Amino acid sequence: MFNKIWQISGLVIFISLLAIVQFSLISAWPDPWRQLNLGLLLVTFTLFFFPARLAFLAALLFGLWLDLLSFNFLGFYLIPLVGLVAADAWLANNWLTNRSLYSFVVLILLNTLVYNLLMASFSYFSSSAPVFFLLAADFWSTLLYQAIWGLAAAILFFHLAAFLTKKIKPFFLEKKMNL
Repeated sequence: MFNKIWQISGLVIFISLLAIVQFSLISAWPDPWRQLNLGLLLVTFTLFFFPARLAFLAALLFGLWLDLLSFNFLGFYLIPLVGLVAADAWLANNWLTNRSLYSFVVLILLNTLVYNLLMASFSYFSSSAPVFFLLAADFWSTLLYQAIWGLAAAILFFHLAAFLTKKIKPFFLEKKMNL
């Protein structure tokens, strides 16, 4: 019991520090470095390697921190992150049933697309932007940079995790044929 409390406390501190680093440090960097989205990567990696309830906790905590630190409405970051975990949990159980590099890349690219669409929609409808976000070059450059960062992180961390554990496979699972 005492060990579990330390694990949860350590996880809360780690996620909180990631959110603070994302908000205060990474968002101040110039492009393309600014487009590194630790929350999106955290939620995707957590859901892929750990149980879904841990990914929900990570999304709740990370989104809540960003909402408290930003000047946007409460839920601006929380709703897309929690929505991604719910959609990813369904997608991982029904479509991407194995833990391969391919399914991880698909998951991270879909998350990047959906997250950016949700965030741009929230920004567009909560402000008086002169142009629709799908027509803005900034939306597409952000999407491209975040996809590149996500792919790089996916390849790096997937191979690191494959080296450390045998729960995931570098390619699709092989089916054994009974002859």
